[in-house]
Amino acid sequence: MEIFINGQQAYLKKNTSFEYISENPLFTGSDSYTLTITFPLKDCPQNIRIFGHLHRQDVAKNKVVFNCDIRDKDFYKSGSIVITQISEVEVKTQFLEGRSQQNFDDTFDDVYLNQLNLGYPNATQRKPSSMTAESAWDTGYPTRNWVPLPWVNNTSGNMQNAVEKDAYGDYHWSSELKTLTFQPYLLHILNKICQVMKYKGNFEEIENSKWKYLIICNTLPAAWGAWNFAVALPHWSLTEFFEELEKLMRGEFCINHKAKTISFQFSHKLASKTRKVHIERVVNKYQVEVSRENKSDYIGSTNQVYADNDDRMWAYKSCQWYIDEHKDEAHEYNTLSSLLNFAKTQKTCGVETHTSGRRTTTAYSRGYPRGAEAHGLFYAKDVDTYFIFWCYKAELVDTTHLYSQDMDYNWYRYTNRLIPVNQFGRKVIDKDAEDVEMNIVPVWLDYTDEGMGSCIFLECGEMGSAVSYTKETDANGNTTSNSTSGRETYGDETDYNSGALAQTTTGKAIALGEQEKSDAYFDKIYVGFWMNGNTNVHGGLPHPMVDKVEINDDFTYNSCSYSLRINQAKNDVTLSYIYKIDNKKKYTFSFLSDSIPDPRAVFFIEGSKYVCEKITATFHEDTGKSQLLKGVFYKII
Repeated sequence: MEIFINGQQAYLKKNTSFEYISENPLFTGSDSYTLTITFPLKDCPQNIRIFGHLHRQDVAKNKVVFNCDIRDKDFYKSGSIVITQISEVEVKTQFLEGRSQQNFDDTFDDVYLNQLNLGYPNATQRKPSSMTAESAWDTGYPTRNWVPLPWVNNTSGNMQNAVEKDAYGDYHWSSELKTLTFQPYLLHILNKICQVMKYKGNFEEIENSKWKYLIICNTLPAAWGAWNFAVALPHWSLTEFFEELEKLMRGEFCINHKAKTISFQFSHKLASKTRKVHIERVVNKYQVEVSRENKSDYIGSTNQVYADNDDRMWAYKSCQWYIDEHKDEAHEYNTLSSLLNFAKTQKTCGVETHTSGRRTTTAYSRGYPRGAEAHGLFYAKDVDTYFIFWCYKAELVDTTHLYSQDMDYNWYRYTNRLIPVNQFGRKVIDKDAEDVEMNIVPVWLDYTDEGMGSCIFLECGEMGSAVSYTKETDANGNTTSNSTSGRETYGDETDYNSGALAQTTTGKAIALGEQEKSDAYFDKIYVGFWMNGNTNVHGGLPHPMVDKVEINDDFTYNSCSYSLRINQAKNDVTLSYIYKIDNKKKYTFSFLSDSIPDPRAVFFIEGSKYVCEKITATFHEDTGKSQLLKGVFYKII
């Protein structure tokens, strides 16, 4: 066995050994590492040349990291070695490889997403005259890295990127619109991060997938002048940002800080490259550690749940609890089309007119009559989606005077929509399992009016509710920077008309006391799929798609190949790397093998299939890697 540190061969302490552990990243997010490796310094000039210059103070701060290669016959690993302790006699170290090395490095831990300079379209591009609305929406990535979609600041109620519809049904920028704001593609933000951090990015896997069309909808009003995409993003470290993306896209970012590279691979594709492993030479019969709790660190044993996305309809869009309780009572239709045919007959309710001979009677009810089928839950099998009727309009049709109570009783005709429910409900593995919350969430889409349909809604808060540092580079390469806190809103309700004293702005601010400010305008990232204008359908406002189906008010529907659902069907290929396991029983096997198997593999041991948590190998100073390995496994059920 040979160990090379910074290109120089290092020598182990005589008659010592160390343990090398290869972990399955789907359990802990780590990869391969060793426990303590001890190198002698006394009477070993070769090791003194490598370690002799070290200061104990730097070692105590975990600042000393060297390049390291470990070689033994067919075994070869390249990574880093961290100095954990040093004396005049010896130095103790730990080897890290792959994601273990990535997790140890804190380079991105103190770099915050909303403090980077991620650029923005320049002043010319921000003018509505620079592009028509239709061309802005029809030209997508990679020709354009962003799109100016209409959106509503729900705090003020103002529509940004406002449009008008002409007699032919075509959209044009509103005559009052002065400045456009933009939603960037995720790929553009990833590439800008690499550019700013001086890393080389390889996102080919994303570019060849549905995630190529993902846009980030975090946007701020044009009047705020926040001309940096970063300002509208959460105050997350880059480490947090990449971790959240991994949860959303079910993949893994490989960040090599030494080589300054960032790449991405989908977990199911990594799994497909891993061959199944048959363990034939079991040395010790397994030991079983039994737990009362049905829990483990395995990613396939955790529930996934979206954080609340501020949508006023979020309770309907994430209601897994209700589906679990009532799915057996749902009215099932084989196709969405047949359900919509029924829905057309249920559009209005509250007023029913019956004619018998010459006599006509009118019956009133609050909504659908008691016992009506429309009160129920509906399921369309072909789109695997649940629906309910939701009332969105009430029109007064009659008034009854109750003489006994001397009051008027109003009766209304109610208009209803068929809406999908629980599209973004929890992905439940076990009701007692841990919930992993996802903070990159489907953007809030809501109705504007009957002529315009849905568009993006955002809860921006007030201008000045967050402080950020912004930079902008003009066409000549000149960079300007400023600290932007915006216009402070003090809620001045002083009645000056009655002679109240006019205090200074500073005086009023002091009188109000210290005001809370968040580190960012948004604490989540809001996303949707934008495929070069194909969502500008049915005459409504263009908006990103977040699910595979949405219902129009006339009971037609828009469909999309892509969805942000996490409670997908079991045959979803992106979940093919996850298995259902018995978390209560942890098996330990000792077995003989010439090589260390990939812990991502599916293992066949004594007639049963297992998922591996980790494999431990022992390396001896004189003989190298032992054939005797020890693995920790969970049975696939």
